[in-house]
Amino acid sequence: MREYKNFDEIDRDLTLLKLQKEIDKEKIILSYHQTKESLAPKRLLKNAAGSIFKNALILKGATSVLGFIGDKFGEKD
Repeated sequence: MREYKNFDEIDRDLTLLKLQKEIDKEKIILSYHQTKESLAPKRLLKNAAGSIFKNALILKGATSVLGFIGDKFGEKD
């Protein structure tokens, strides 16, 4: 526990704590708004569509590569 030598030290710490409290409150508000925005239906649909498109491209690429490899191993010399 901290020992204070005068009231000025106490006032200084109280001021710092008040400012830190305001900063923390603003961080919570910002986090809330970012979360709210990321969970908006429009954003969810956009993210889902992007994931589906990305996975379709990966699947198409993997199928092409595996088909090419299968053709190479299936060839008779």
